[in-house]
Amino acid sequence: MSTADDRRVVEALIANDPEVIEDFFFNRCRAALSYIGHYFCDARESAESLIGEFYEYLSADDWHKLRIFRFSSSLNAYISVIATRYFQSKRDSRMTGYGSEPLPDADAASEPCDTFTQRDVEALVANMKPLDRFLIEHILIDGDKPADVLDEAAPLMDAALLDSMSRQQYAAYIYTRYSRARRRLQNQLIALGYGA
Repeated sequence: MSTADDRRVVEALIANDPEVIEDFFFNRCRAALSYIGHYFCDARESAESLIGEFYEYLSADDWHKLRIFRFSSSLNAYISVIATRYFQSKRDSRMTGYGSEPLPDADAASEPCDTFTQRDVEALVANMKPLDRFLIEHILIDGDKPADVLDEAAPLMDAALLDSMSRQQYAAYIYTRYSRARRRLQNQLIALGYGA
């Protein structure tokens, strides 16, 4: 989506448009929020529960966290960063005995900390190989399905390798490549202290 599209979505979310809220959280961001929530929290919690909980967190204080968004990255990337911080804080609070609410630091976090986290993620993604970056941006951040990005990913592939594969082998290769890129990104974030 373009920056103009992201601005329209943010305006509609802040206006509490129920259709946009449902589409944004339960369609557009479902895959990323579910993945991030399950990565940091109990995998037995339903995706709907995790997404609903994150919606309540993000909409708190009259959508303050969206109001400070500067559109220097995609909205999905920004939401992924906020979700990572929220669910990591939730996990950490459970481990340190503070109950199920985020640690006080998480709710009082200032914009510079959000920006620092966002810059870390953007830098890691920017340093990936072009195909890996494309897959992370489209599948993990934008919530596309691997099968939906096959045609767009083809120009980023080695032509000889692409020609040697059937469509089914190519789809399997893309899924495997995405899984490895996602795992590397996780490990890099952990090395930076975001998910230890």
